Amino acid sequence: MTPSVSPRDVADWGNRAGFTLPESALVPLAAYLDLLMQWNKVMNLVGTRSAEETFFTLVVDSLHLARFLTEKVALAAAPSCWDLGSGAGLPGLPLRMLWTEGEYWLVESREKRALFLSTALARHPLSGTRVYRGRAESFMAGPPSRQADLVVSRAFMPWPDVLRLVRANLKPEGTVILLLREELPTLPEWGQAAAHWEITSSQSYAVGGKQRSFWALRAR
Repeated sequence: MTPSVSPRDVADWGNRAGFTLPESALVPLAAYLDLLMQWNKVMNLVGTRSAEETFFTLVVDSLHLARFLTEKVALAAAPSCWDLGSGAGLPGLPLRMLWTEGEYWLVESREKRALFLSTALARHPLSGTRVYRGRAESFMAGPPSRQADLVVSRAFMPWPDVLRLVRANLKPEGTVILLLREELPTLPEWGQAAAHWEITSSQSYAVGGKQRSFWALRAR
């Protein structure tokens, strides 16, 4: 089957979104979008219906996140990173085509979505990137018992629940990145949770005229 998405398409879309994508990312990102659109016809992985719409609606989050991690988040060398509730691999798979630090686990409990992630990685392996099929609680419990330098969460569960879930499994100075479509309440509105977390950095950006944001939080 002839791919419907070319590396040239991806480069052009990146430029239009304000990003100059590295040559090394163009082929795997084009292949990922092509595979996603093929599977989406029968599995409804994402709500978008074309590769271009998917890029500008969903992949663009990964591009902003790669920049955010590079410029605004201080992490240990070779960090252990968890992407909880990875779904169709957004933001994780495009992110790993741009940001290749450490080990990155895509954690997904739904069998068909986990199969899609494994298929995408089998076709284009990404440095240090692996799939865990199962619940986040089981992943964290191990064996072996795991601790993270970085946890990424997008639409996995309400953000207060994410913080409660992962706090005990964060390494000292570990960071949680929340991808939100609303502003995070100020710390005084958090109640008792405010004593356990600090906001280290944040970034807002627009997608389709609507605001989205990243919030980096560190456990106290």
